[in-house]
Amino acid sequence: MGASHSVSLSSTLDPLPPALKRGLPAVAFFGLLSLATSTFLFLFLTVRLLQWWRKGQLRQGANQFFILIYNLLLADIQQATAFALTTVWVAKNKIEVDTSTCWANGWFVSVGDLASGVFIFSIALHTFFAVVKGRTMSDKAFYLWLSGCWAFVYVMAVITVSLHSTVYVRAGAWCWVDQRFENERLWLHYIWIFIGMFGTVIIYALIYLSINSRLTSSSSEDRAQIAATKCAAKWMIIYPIVYIVCTLPLAGGRMAAMTGVQVPYWYYCLAGAAITSCGWLDVLLYALTRRVLIFSKEPPPKSDYGLNTFSWWHGSDFYGTTTTVEGPLSHSKEFSRRRGGPRLGSSTFRTPGRRNSDEDHFATPPEGVITTKTTVEVTSGPLHGYAGSETSMLEMEDKSAMSPALSR
Repeated sequence: MGASHSVSLSSTLDPLPPALKRGLPAVAFFGLLSLATSTFLFLFLTVRLLQWWRKGQLRQGANQFFILIYNLLLADIQQATAFALTTVWVAKNKIEVDTSTCWANGWFVSVGDLASGVFIFSIALHTFFAVVKGRTMSDKAFYLWLSGCWAFVYVMAVITVSLHSTVYVRAGAWCWVDQRFENERLWLHYIWIFIGMFGTVIIYALIYLSINSRLTSSSSEDRAQIAATKCAAKWMIIYPIVYIVCTLPLAGGRMAAMTGVQVPYWYYCLAGAAITSCGWLDVLLYALTRRVLIFSKEPPPKSDYGLNTFSWWHGSDFYGTTTTVEGPLSHSKEFSRRRGGPRLGSSTFRTPGRRNSDEDHFATPPEGVITTKTTVEVTSGPLHGYAGSETSMLEMEDKSAMSPALSR
């Protein structure tokens, strides 16, 4: 059959037109990249969860933000699978309808796109309540919400396939819902994607404004904490931008096609490559910004949510060298050096820049001996907002009292 330049035809396309021969390999590449990276991180986190469960470290429940990222990765895997299947069309040089590959292609597009949007919106909503309201859901409500999200996604997909036995046909550059079911395309799929998209933007905008308002009215002199908060606020903007850039081209193209606009193949290849990049971009973003949460050997504390899920919120405690100087308690001097970061499994939240000074007092010290021990911790790490620079923070409380013999 003749190759059309638009998405108006729904039957088998054999052979692929030049625009698809050039464009579909890019869609397949980014689909495979997202599938590989999302699957790797998903399996990595699965192993972590199993290890923590076997050690009995999840008796109090898992960190909710960690579980949200885990579910987002599962959604990204399904979305990436849809576009990774375009490798079949590239290999065969045709798009065949009425095949198991076409059906699977359409099913994973329906499920993956919607699930990805639902969980990105859920992460935004969870962050809003944590940062702005200072609270989060109970575990029971949280897992009911997760179950409801997945139920919603699959119910929408099941309703779609119940319309007709061959609902998934060629929709331009790959298989999806037949254009005869335009209302179903809109009300069972794209309306929810648009709601999630703009809802996510509004939520992150409110979070950003709330953070800036607090920083403006804050009298805190903790520069490390302020720097970490500003950095987190900036990344609050990146998340919705990445999601919109990846999702809007395809959603907008489909909506334009529903109004009768002839959308060319090259545009859908570009939009397909963008939306299937959600997977590897999510992996990159969360691995960079939430690496403490994701790559910790110990389960993240349940109390870590909102801003303190960002890696730099932990400041230089996460990396660097801590030096402890003790003494003297007698005429000899005692020095010790300890390397490493904090125990990330600790349930106590620590503000960036906080240092500890411990004093041990003795009731009846011998004459000529200092009666207290002062511990000084010095930690080195990069200064937020200044690439390549380093800073050292020193906080020492010395309440040492000297004996009358020493004072003379």
